[in-house]
Amino acid sequence: MVKKLIWLLVSCLMVLSLLVASCGGEETEEPEETGQVEPAPESSETPKYGGIFNRIALGEYSNIDYAAGQTMFTPFTMGEELLGGDWARGPAGTGENDWSGGFAGFISQLTGKLAESWEMPDDETLLYHLRHGIKWWNKPPANGRELTAEDIVWNLERIFTTELSYLHNSYAVIDKAPTDYKAIDKYTVEVTVPAKWQGLMATVVGDFAWHLYPGVDTGDDDILDADEWQNFIGTGPYMITNWVTDSYIEYEKNPDYWMTDPVLKGNELPYCGGAKESIIPDKSTQLAAFRTGKADMMSWGVTLEDVQQLTAAEPELEMGHWPSATISHVWPRLDKGLPWDDINVRLAANLAVNQQELVDDYYGGYADLLGWPYPNLKVFEPVYTPLEQQSQIVKDAFGYDPERAKQLLTDAGYPDGFKCKLTCSNTQSDFLSIIVDYLDKVGIEMELEVLEGSTHFSVWINRTYDEMFYANDYVGNAYRMMCMVSTSLYNYSFFNHEKTETAVQQISEALGKDDDKVASVMKEIGPWELEQIVPVYMPSPHRFVIWWPWLQNFYGATEGGGYSNLDEYLNYIWVDSDMKASMGY
Repeated sequence: MVKKLIWLLVSCLMVLSLLVASCGGEETEEPEETGQVEPAPESSETPKYGGIFNRIALGEYSNIDYAAGQTMFTPFTMGEELLGGDWARGPAGTGENDWSGGFAGFISQLTGKLAESWEMPDDETLLYHLRHGIKWWNKPPANGRELTAEDIVWNLERIFTTELSYLHNSYAVIDKAPTDYKAIDKYTVEVTVPAKWQGLMATVVGDFAWHLYPGVDTGDDDILDADEWQNFIGTGPYMITNWVTDSYIEYEKNPDYWMTDPVLKGNELPYCGGAKESIIPDKSTQLAAFRTGKADMMSWGVTLEDVQQLTAAEPELEMGHWPSATISHVWPRLDKGLPWDDINVRLAANLAVNQQELVDDYYGGYADLLGWPYPNLKVFEPVYTPLEQQSQIVKDAFGYDPERAKQLLTDAGYPDGFKCKLTCSNTQSDFLSIIVDYLDKVGIEMELEVLEGSTHFSVWINRTYDEMFYANDYVGNAYRMMCMVSTSLYNYSFFNHEKTETAVQQISEALGKDDDKVASVMKEIGPWELEQIVPVYMPSPHRFVIWWPWLQNFYGATEGGGYSNLDEYLNYIWVDSDMKASMGY
């Protein structure tokens, strides 16, 4: 079981860590403001149906069954959720959310998908009212039959109880999961949840559980493995038709798909006639595929250097950059009587690191100095407090003053500094060697314990790192305060304070009911979290997305929307095949 859980969380974090793009340190042109798309693609008034969307997958999907939990997601929206991000609130509509960082805990950013509407009649009940007429794919044994409440109940029970499931291991094992599921009638699902976690469960049950046809053949282990892809039946816009291992996956449009475009009113979705994912783990081969038009866009792991080289060769390419929805810090343990228990020691370490130099030189200007606990993204505007409006201790922590750092260490009883050990993965050590050099100059001699990826995750899961851990916080879900509450596996520093425990409880109680209350609590607790100087803060690097102009109604956001969902944009894009041909591809 431990080994299975390790791999569950390994792949989960792989998904999140892929959202972080890093780049080299050469001189660059002055970057534009964050969240920019340059230039913005023009959306045709008349979408073009047909065409095949091509993108790159970095590797094979480990599973296609959400209850198996090997990843947080099912590929290509084959299975759907009860709720999802509201496309009409994104760049194609009102523009209030660029859908590059989820919904920030604001239920108004979500809309019904499989559920047409939902309600909370009391503090322990969630009711989801399903849309009429949604059909499972027209293949045996479903044969296009209508989705029912019993189907949803079967999925939710399975997802929250299967031992490999991400939701089981994230919520059921700490008594946050639903306690009962009922089909009240053909189209109404009732879910009973712990009262104190009702808001959290409203977002998870509604927008973080993908549904599979209950009659599929899942084999002896009751898990639909990737090599059993032919058995998958969902309700989503694309149906998988071919999967050649380590080569490609092909999809075709679901002709019976239920959804219409909420912005270009009445248009049936999806626009594309199909899709193809080329499985290309090698970076140079990925770039070659994109250059030759075999991929319409690139997002995972795209660096500033990649963008500069590609746009120099093909000036017509579109590019967008945003603060990442994940950010990594150096997290010291605060439960072992180490020097890090003293906030002045932690402040000294922050003063020793020239974060502005990292922004300017290492990231070429494409990073934010302050990206935690909330990213500097549009949807977080109600709760994000800029650095210049923070308290003096926070401003100091993001400044550079090695002489003051030495004095703080002396005052704390470490005039000669001290030795410490940071556990990291082998993919992080090059960057962290820069941090080692910064700290060494003030007398903090930090040794890097460099581990292979799976070992690094195992050490994290079992919480066996000795002193410090380099890891990320998924700030796209910042309302969960995962690095600052005691029950979270992401609380790398073992931080524990009544104020954060109270805040996360208040947020959960308001989730799904009162966006203003959620924003008020987050706005207040965010600066306080920063004032605790728990980690050694790092800048928030931007991630890059680049695409060909024939990919239209696409605005660069690949997360949007909802609860960290990666593929919802696929419903709305179209490929202008005539433009592609005229450009010689």
